[in-house]
Amino acid sequence: MKIARIMLCAVFALAVFGTMPALAAKEAETSKPDAVKAGEDASLKSETTAETARTEPAETAEKTLPLAPETVLVKVNDQDITQADLDKELGQIRKMMEGRGIPPKQFEAMIKGVKPQIMEGIIVRRLIAGECEREKIAVTPEETTGEINLFQTSLPKKTTLDDFLKKNNISRDAFEQDVNEQIKIEKLLKVSAPTDEEIKTYYDENKTSLFETPETINARHILIAIDATDDDSAKKSKKKKAEDLLKKLNKGGDFAKLAEENSDCPSKARGGSLGDFPRGNMVPAFEEAAFSLKTNEISGVVETEFGYHIIQTIAHNPAQTKPFEDVKGQIAFRLKGKKVQEKMGALVAQLKDAAKIDYTKEGESLKPARLPAGMPFMPAGGKEEAGTAEPGKEKSGEPSADKK
Repeated sequence: MKIARIMLCAVFALAVFGTMPALAAKEAETSKPDAVKAGEDASLKSETTAETARTEPAETAEKTLPLAPETVLVKVNDQDITQADLDKELGQIRKMMEGRGIPPKQFEAMIKGVKPQIMEGIIVRRLIAGECEREKIAVTPEETTGEINLFQTSLPKKTTLDDFLKKNNISRDAFEQDVNEQIKIEKLLKVSAPTDEEIKTYYDENKTSLFETPETINARHILIAIDATDDDSAKKSKKKKAEDLLKKLNKGGDFAKLAEENSDCPSKARGGSLGDFPRGNMVPAFEEAAFSLKTNEISGVVETEFGYHIIQTIAHNPAQTKPFEDVKGQIAFRLKGKKVQEKMGALVAQLKDAAKIDYTKEGESLKPARLPAGMPFMPAGGKEEAGTAEPGKEKSGEPSADKK
């Protein structure tokens, strides 16, 4: 099961950013060291600047007046879809994207290109709502509660429904309205909940790829960075500084304080902490040293292309497989969504074939573009399951903590 309006917002995200956000997935962002985040922010700002530069001339040339809210853009059978309806959807998407950290300028620069997909989503939802009304499909409070509980089981541990709604800028009322809409769709398609046997089979078949968490360590470091312009004398001086810091640590010096005062890595703001990370996220020399240390042991001076490191491994977290009972709800959520997805395409095609859809002169530019497979209600099936993503899956190929 996926919430209909949320999935409409996901259409926008897919079209603009080329990826479907896993709405209930654990945020790997929180596990990334500062340097990675800083690099991503810089890249995002660069893309935003370039995109704005490309779009501003067109915006200046157009200078068209906004349409009045009551302007009819599309007629679907006997119903009008107005500019106000489109603006409402855009507002919902804007709020969600703001919650995900998308800069307003980037959003506005890109929104024009996906308005046809958004309008297509509105049309499809109107057609399905009309069909549900004709079939006299109703939803009871108990069904709504049950579906919300199912959705909650798909969220990562320690993430509440309120956390999810706050992060995505969704009100509780709007969420429940979308839940009811989704239940009606499931009834219309005659989709039943997966059986215990189906859930267990899925777990067994995907245990290794989806439900195993790799070995990780929690570590911190002090970095004395080297520059490409450093000569041998400068490098020797910096290595000496690292060796002097190591001597202080071996005499009982405060690692966090020395990191804060001397490290060239942004992690110094947290006493050098890099958090938890698995193998494959750091360059080999750094990784080999960090994973070979015993708990609370401090390394010697470790040299990488980024400079001289002193590493302390705080904890070792062994690889483990999530128990079936812990992920049973997530799997049920996923399988139910797949059943809806499998039937949705045929239903949408049938309803559109039977409908009379007319675009007005004002709505002519919103004629539909091709939607990604399975849209607008369900994403194309992805490898990663809701709630099963683990921090550190993104391999940087270099010690991400040490990027300058």
